Order: sequence, then structure tokens, then C-alpha cells
Amino acid sequence: MTVDKSFLIKKIQKRETMIVAFCAYTGMPLVVCDPETFNDQVWIFETEALLQEFAKKYTEKKVLLRGVQFKNAQFLQFFSSLFTIGVNELVFVDEGATTNIELEELVKRPDYSKLKKEQMPVLNPQLQLTGIYFMQEAARPVPNEEKENLKDLEEELAANMVKSRYLVAIELNEGPESDAQKLKEKKYRLPILKNKNEEILQPIFTDPVEFQKFNKTKKLKAIAVPYSDLAKLLVKDAKGFMLNPGGYHILMPKELLVGLSKRFQ
Repeated sequence: MTVDKSFLIKKIQKRETMIVAFCAYTGMPLVVCDPETFNDQVWIFETEALLQEFAKKYTEKKVLLRGVQFKNAQFLQFFSSLFTIGVNELVFVDEGATTNIELEELVKRPDYSKLKKEQMPVLNPQLQLTGIYFMQEAARPVPNEEKENLKDLEEELAANMVKSRYLVAIELNEGPESDAQKLKEKKYRLPILKNKNEEILQPIFTDPVEFQKFNKTKKLKAIAVPYSDLAKLLVKDAKGFMLNPGGYHILMPKELLVGLSKRFQ
């Protein structure tokens, strides 16, 4: 039987605020795989108290959650961003009920079908999704033998890494040439990060949303690079890449790049 959710959708659209469950280990919304439908869900709450009640079972498993409040003007951008991480369902919890809504019932999926190939945005929803699930489990402060399906999650993540294209941040050199000319002649620098051990890492990204988290000053550009070409962009003394430093921040050391290329060739 089809349930008419139009009233609930309008109620959500008119809300002043909503609270989304975020995972402290990823800096991103908590994603839950429904055991019956296998839908990939994000959970949203009417009040902080409802979120805290929901979080108790995760706290017992050493998964730390926090509530992030969104104002109405931010709703559309947030819901649209969920397509980039492979989420297809929302679970809304209020004082009266818990309701599941397909993401596409609430907001339209972006349509890129009419864009030229060179205009297509770099998107990796499967890589994002497997990365989130992996880090939600891998970062739990418990012995590895207590971590559920960790090897399977790691295998799926690795396979998606090799299949993906990435955004690599660059900083164009100063000069009279156009941006296109500078790109063609590779007149740019590659920004770096340093971890607590002063090791050099280079930031790379799964999609424009993750890139913009890093590019807050708007001074950087991004180029699309397949997995097979990543190693060619490593600067001298770089330990490797940091995937999505503003999100789940997964380390991709240069040894991994070679190993996975051979493993999934």
C-alpha cells in the first residue's frame, strides 16, 4: 500500500530548523544501512532530546554522534548534497512518529545528462558511501576483532578507490596567461598538508562538495585525475594523499596506490 507523505513533506519544508545525526569519526552525517530494505539512510530529528535518545545505542558501541542543526534556508543544499554520498533515504523522527522518506520524494536528483563530457562534475557516490561506512566502523576505539565486517568494508572501499576519478587541488601561478593556458602548460603548484608527525600529504577529493570544504578562500582550482595517474602528481617527499580532509580524511599512502593498482588491475 502506497502511503501519501505529502503532508509530512510540506511540514518538513516549512520547519525553521532540523537536527541531523553526524558521526564524530567522519565529520559527516551518520549513514545507516537498513537491514531489511538495504536503503542507505540519514537520520533527522525534531529535537536534541530525540537525537540523544537515538544516540544511546551507538554510544554503547563506541560510535560517537553529535547533532548538527540546519536552518530552513540550508535545507535544499543539504538534501541535495546527500546524492553525492550515495544516500537514498531519510528517516525523520519527531515526538509523534518515525517516518521514512525517499530522498527523491523531497528533492530532485541533479540531472547532468545534457552536459558535455568535459562539463560533467566529478562525482563518486559509491566511493563516498563505502568510505563513510568503513570509517564509521574502523575508527571505533575497540579491538579490530570486535569491528563488524571490517575486512569486507575495506575490500569494497579499495575496489571503489581504483575505479574512481578524483579532484586534485592546484594553485595557479601568477602571470599574464589565461587560466586555461596555465593549466595546459602545468603552471601551477600543488598544495600540501602536514600531519602531527610533520609528514607531507596532498589533499584530493571525491567531489566538488568535499573540495569546497577545503577551498574556503576560493583561491584554488581543481583538476580531474583518474586513480592510475595519481602517483604522477605526488610532490617530492610526500607520504601520499589525504582523501577528503574535511570529511572522513582517509590516508592513501603511495605504497597503497601501487598495491591497489596491481590488486585490481
